Amino acid sequence: MAIKLRTVYYATREKYEMKLLTGSSGLDHLFSWVHILENIDTMDYLHGSEIVITTGIGINSASWLNDYVKKVIAAGATALIINTGKFINEVPLDIIEYCRAKHFPLFTVPWRIHLIDIIRDYCNRIFLSEQISFNLMESIKNAIFHPERPELYQQQLERNDFNLNGSFALIAIRGHDFKIQQSELKFYGKLQLDIEIQLNAYGFINSMFEIEDAVFIVINNSTKLRQFANSLNQLLKKHFSNYDFEVSVSETVTSITKLHQAYKQVKYVMNHIQKNNSNSLCFFEKNGINELILAVNDFKILEKTAQRILSPLITYDRENQTDYVHLLQLYLRENCSIKSVAEKTFMHRNTINYRIKKIKAILPLDLDTNEERFRLTLAFYILDII
Repeated sequence: MAIKLRTVYYATREKYEMKLLTGSSGLDHLFSWVHILENIDTMDYLHGSEIVITTGIGINSASWLNDYVKKVIAAGATALIINTGKFINEVPLDIIEYCRAKHFPLFTVPWRIHLIDIIRDYCNRIFLSEQISFNLMESIKNAIFHPERPELYQQQLERNDFNLNGSFALIAIRGHDFKIQQSELKFYGKLQLDIEIQLNAYGFINSMFEIEDAVFIVINNSTKLRQFANSLNQLLKKHFSNYDFEVSVSETVTSITKLHQAYKQVKYVMNHIQKNNSNSLCFFEKNGINELILAVNDFKILEKTAQRILSPLITYDRENQTDYVHLLQLYLRENCSIKSVAEKTFMHRNTINYRIKKIKAILPLDLDTNEERFRLTLAFYILDII
């Protein structure tokens, strides 16, 4: 769990006599831990998004501090605190200018301040933030699975600035062969942190949790939902390409009491629409049929219905090595146009006419009525997504 640097800085700057030399534009960045690093060669211990502290005890040359600062920034740290008064009396102007150019927060605290107090304070704030995040996660789950019991979630969400009557959306992230419990702690921590940084950049009120090896993100007042989903998809492709993560996105719902609907939508996208979509990013679309199918709780009923409608043709294809099922699907897609089907299959129109007549004879349906065409179209749609 990461927390915003600005919040902690303004809460503790007087207590620790902390002075911001430059980098105020970076105060909205997140940090996930605090390290004292005195050796310029130990930057490999940094994972990124930490606050680094130095007293300068390791200084052994005129260029040491300059090189140290550059390596801290290159390692992806969030900020640097320099303990001044013994080994470093003041920070050189060229280092301040370098940090300013990098939009990197650079602080000083005087020697009389005990660094262990800062570390203990900041780490405790991180632990407290994790506890709040856990409680928030439980409240979000209650809103999804027990929407009829607002006493289980409303108060906790309101305390964390959620607008209960605002819009909500759900995003799910699932990777091929990715198991949360079996993944390395360092890897999963980086995945979570990168997602949190992305959420922070958009300023979303959010909550993140896991269910069945998928990471779910609830976003409140999601006016830039599609833009964020696209940027998240690009992030996963760039930094975690080995796991082929898929991003599934619900429609927005109008209040917290409807969050369960968004969850149902995103699960539908994950388990049914994604498998026939070559794009790793997939949105739930309200097209009538999706909503109709989603309204049925038992998908096996739908599958049996579709199979029953098409079974004579499926059986005929299997026994005669024909492909009438796909021809009928194309025929319906092309609004029953023989000419259009002939052009797409590179067959003569008479051949298409013959085969459509054969299909009509096999199926106990009248392809000339809109009602029967709809039944067949729906059956194909169900089989495509289930």
